[in-house]
Amino acid sequence: PKSMSSTASFPFSPVQSKHYASVLERTIFQPWSRKFIDSVPMPLSGEKVLDVASGTGATSREIAAILGNEDRFSRVVGIDSSEGMVEEAKRREDIFAEKRAKNEKTREDLDLPAPITYEVVPMEEWKSEEDQFDRAYCHQGAQFFSDRDRALANIHKSLKPGAHFNLAVWAPVKGQKLFEILRDCLIECGKEEWVPILLKPFSYAGDHESTSRVDAVDALESDLIKAGFENVDVVFERDTVRFDSLDEALKVISVAPFGVELMNDAKLFEKFTRKFKTKMLTEGSDVGDRERTNDDLSQRIKSGTDGGDEVVVTMMSFFAHCNKPWAAGGIQSSSFKC
Repeated sequence: PKSMSSTASFPFSPVQSKHYASVLERTIFQPWSRKFIDSVPMPLSGEKVLDVASGTGATSREIAAILGNEDRFSRVVGIDSSEGMVEEAKRREDIFAEKRAKNEKTREDLDLPAPITYEVVPMEEWKSEEDQFDRAYCHQGAQFFSDRDRALANIHKSLKPGAHFNLAVWAPVKGQKLFEILRDCLIECGKEEWVPILLKPFSYAGDHESTSRVDAVDALESDLIKAGFENVDVVFERDTVRFDSLDEALKVISVAPFGVELMNDAKLFEKFTRKFKTKMLTEGSDVGDRERTNDDLSQRIKSGTDGGDEVVVTMMSFFAHCNKPWAAGGIQSSSFKC
């Protein structure tokens, strides 16, 4: 039987997409996209690169900046199933499109990123010509594939022989305090049914309650090898993310599918907010003064701040690198480094 998290729905509505762009992209996905790209073989000028589950385009833009506009063949294609996410991504790409058009007329040779095109389609249904991409990335999207085998098979088909594929998924939630606290607050507020949805991004192995990194790595390696990739290499990465205040950290919950419902219930959201701030002030942030009086805590909770201190929490992810064999029947191997 499938676990709750493997069947949990995590759609991205237009409202969620705007929250995602304004809350998660700056604090989590921009810095982690850079970390992800820097840790695997870098894209090269002149390449055509696929960004799978491109969301609001954080990873696509990082890739495009590295490719640059010096080689006219450089190009990024972003694929995402959410129309709202793609609209957010396109809105930002339109700014650079205008600059490129101006550059064509003035010949100022501006240092611009490579062009990006976006498509709204689930990866499982995407139709691509064979052997057209030099490289592919998927940053924190594979957890949400409805048919993982089919999605990975489509990625494999689209790549040229020998092309690199780089994939990142969050590690199990244990030790990622922000989301552990959000989970605990939902449970204490009587909304345990929302927990599998909240933890879907951390459930690549199929079970939101699993704390086994080994199970997640095994699932990741097995899926990539099954899809036909070889030389599978998985590394574990840990880093911090920073929020300007507790209120900013709390906004993470707005991105969840149940976020609007939670925030629209004034009594429930007030209870949730107080529990969240109390837990974050006493056990959540990786920095800050731990010797706080009860009066001090009450004032900080009421004001919605962490005393002006930024909130710093740990996030953990697996980065996988592999490639499409140069010829059918290539050697399939894997390794896990910690």
